[in-house]
Amino acid sequence: MCGFIYNVASFPLLEPLFDIAGYEEEQIREILTKQFLRPTDTVLNLIPTRSGPFIMPATWWLATGADGKINPKVTSFNAQSRRLTTAKIHQQKPRSIRSVVLASGFCEWQPITIQDDLLDGAVSKTIQKKQMLIELSDSKLMLMGAVSKLRLKADGTPQVNTAVITLPTHPDFATIHEQSFPLLLHASELTDWLNPELPMEHFSQLLLTTELRMDIEITHVDRDLHPLSKPDNLKAKPE
Repeated sequence: MCGFIYNVASFPLLEPLFDIAGYEEEQIREILTKQFLRPTDTVLNLIPTRSGPFIMPATWWLATGADGKINPKVTSFNAQSRRLTTAKIHQQKPRSIRSVVLASGFCEWQPITIQDDLLDGAVSKTIQKKQMLIELSDSKLMLMGAVSKLRLKADGTPQVNTAVITLPTHPDFATIHEQSFPLLLHASELTDWLNPELPMEHFSQLLLTTELRMDIEITHVDRDLHPLSKPDNLKAKPE
């Protein structure tokens, strides 16, 4: 996932989570003032704590230095699903724990290619990219599987750094973005996902998914997310 996160569009979208998670409304509303979230920005993160799941701000960049500041030398806004149990970054203290990044959608850039005729044959050449907005077809909250590091600052307040988990390429999505697709969770999966007692291996099958698990809409949009086309619908594969 190389684009940006389309932030939660309105506070009421979060209300279904309030039965299972703690939150501070003022803190959430402050984060919702920014519509487009890019790496190192603050995102909403649902994370397990000693007192249960809590919705709190998180920096969208997992790697930090000893002082807690982001480490720009390690690209870490994404976390590859196949490396969650082997990559050193997840074992370094504080260890990575499963969490959820909350959003209304995300954007990727679709390459537009032409055939460039050369003496030895035609070669595809990218001439520009279209911005594509990806949302759930039912307009519900998008629950992105993530890993986070939770630490306490010197003043005792929590600091969270997070990375969105990316899956192997979805064939149905390859024309939009051929490298990866974020792990999207069903609400019914949150209890297990946020249970720190369950090992990552418990989710091995989920983390190797290469098919859509829920219906999505893909719309060509301008820089302000105004639609430039009717949405295309991609249907989930039966599980």
